[in-house]
Amino acid sequence: MKDYYRILNVSETASEEQIKKAYRRLAKECHPDAAGDDPQKEQRMYELQEAYEILGDPEKKKAYDSKRNSFSEKKQAKKQEDSPQDSQDISDAGAFERFFGFQPGKGMETYQHKKKEPGRQNGPMKPEERFASFFEHIR
Repeated sequence: MKDYYRILNVSETASEEQIKKAYRRLAKECHPDAAGDDPQKEQRMYELQEAYEILGDPEKKKAYDSKRNSFSEKKQAKKQEDSPQDSQDISDAGAFERFFGFQPGKGMETYQHKKKEPGRQNGPMKPEERFASFFEHIR
């Protein structure tokens, strides 16, 4: 979703007059009469016009703000769902620990771990064993 406030370089609480002034100031810089045949400034002018069309009309602005807020809330919720809660969520943390001798994100504190798990070696995994483990599924 385009951020029309950022495009016009105004705050969300800007008045109609402030929005209009910002649009006119920026449009002077990007207008074809002033910019010539610069394709970047031409594209910028289209963005400015689109932003002003929405933010310059109180009803369209209200609808845009509502849609923008709901989009922002959904984006925030998705971001929270996607972020791992703990470094233990890493799928192969056990193999990582055996190979390097510590857990990702934990550093040297994992060397203090005294709990033995059945069927696992103590200490770091030998590089030859780790290399061979990559090809076990091929056999």
